Amino acid sequence: MNKTIRYAMLLAGMTSLPAMAHIGYGGRDFGSFDGTLGASQTIANQSATGNFGWIDGTDADWGDSHRLRAYRFTLTEDATVNISFQAQVFTPAPTEANPNPTAVEGGLIPGFSLYAGLAHVAPFGADHDGGAGSVAIRDAIAGAGNTEGSFRALTDWAITNDNNDPASQFTYIGHIYDGLGVDYGTGLIAGADGVADQYVSRTFSLAAGDYSIFVGGADYANQDILPLLPYGVSGTVAVVPEPEAYAMLLAGLGLMGAMVRRRAGRG
Repeated sequence: MNKTIRYAMLLAGMTSLPAMAHIGYGGRDFGSFDGTLGASQTIANQSATGNFGWIDGTDADWGDSHRLRAYRFTLTEDATVNISFQAQVFTPAPTEANPNPTAVEGGLIPGFSLYAGLAHVAPFGADHDGGAGSVAIRDAIAGAGNTEGSFRALTDWAITNDNNDPASQFTYIGHIYDGLGVDYGTGLIAGADGVADQYVSRTFSLAAGDYSIFVGGADYANQDILPLLPYGVSGTVAVVPEPEAYAMLLAGLGLMGAMVRRRAGRG
């Protein structure tokens, strides 16, 4: 899709946007999990600029990673984890530059993708779409000038920094997005959760390692609505039973319930 006109509009409206940053996990590290059932961590009061960052990574020209929020977590043992995100309204903490901040929008239509791998972190330079190495990576795949960013929501991707460090590799594991499904001319995008409630949740069985989650909006039409507002989001990562064990637990609870009802009937 040719978005030259949209870019011109975005540049004209930059004064209304929050400062754009490179990929980082500051304040968005869920921490390390050893596989203990019930262990969980929630991170609230985060925001994504615009309501289209995740869905924009599903089209042919890919998406701009600045329109998403990157989160990370580590598993020290194999585990099954549930990952969930939901829209959130919150008011940022006052600062000297902005002593009376306004509330962040709560209408995010969330979508996220999970990957094995991490972006560069300190002491390395931060990754970003505009770096020469990042552009070269995607030009080699899609052809020069055919992408607007490095983010790919439905497959593997790579990005790097300005220091000629080896590229950060993100190995796609899975995704989910809110609603009944989106088709913006390329066919229905798989992975909709079937309920338009500004909440998404999916469970993954994962090997020990480092993981990144990229979260953003799934409202494709919103990319042409200016100014691009910040949309609030809250997320949780929790260690849960394996699906088979969970099914056995439910079956056991059902059996116990039947026994209790039978005894009550005899009484």
